[in-house]
Amino acid sequence: MQPAPDKAPRTQEERTAATRSRLIEATLDLLLSKGYAGTSTVDIAARAGLTRGALAHHFAGKDELVVEAFDKHLTMVTSDIRTYAGLVQGGSLSLSDFIDRVWIIFSGRFFMLTLEEVTAARHNDYLRVRLEKRTRVFHEHLDAIWRHFFAGTGLGALEIEVMLNATLCLLRGMGVQTVLRDDPVYFRRLLRFWKAILKEQIEGATRAASAKTPDPEPHA
Repeated sequence: MQPAPDKAPRTQEERTAATRSRLIEATLDLLLSKGYAGTSTVDIAARAGLTRGALAHHFAGKDELVVEAFDKHLTMVTSDIRTYAGLVQGGSLSLSDFIDRVWIIFSGRFFMLTLEEVTAARHNDYLRVRLEKRTRVFHEHLDAIWRHFFAGTGLGALEIEVMLNATLCLLRGMGVQTVLRDDPVYFRRLLRFWKAILKEQIEGATRAASAKTPDPEPHA
């Protein structure tokens, strides 16, 4: 039996990509476990199993790494949102189910990382400007899904936008509460309450739109 051929050596581009990925993953892990203020480039390099010189070769400093890390986890979550969009359009994901899925995002790793990064950006213009730009794509995908649920209900574009933002504000607030309150039953009750309000808004708008639609003229 012939021995398996040796794998081809990695190219410089592949080695560079692998090193950057290790540094970004280390940054995400440390932001989650130690927070922005408690994370240093020394910590990041050690976590990645690299030297400080290797880190400095690929990234100018901690803030550049934080932005790249934010990009990576936002890209992953945006991919999930795209998947949900396909399920919504196929009719297999209801508004209630969609809110549950988004709550999982806002009560887990994604939100805690975002909380660290957004808090740091309050007093850091470099972070604030770059993180603001990167959140737009995420919200564009959310907007597209949300509009699909309300198509044909009679609700105007502004009303739909307000309802989406109110939903996101509720989920963000609940996400912050999870830091100090481990109470899944409490959060499920809040979600049920908000879903009932959304359902009422949709049904009311649909009834109002139907009432305005004139009956078809009878055929002669």
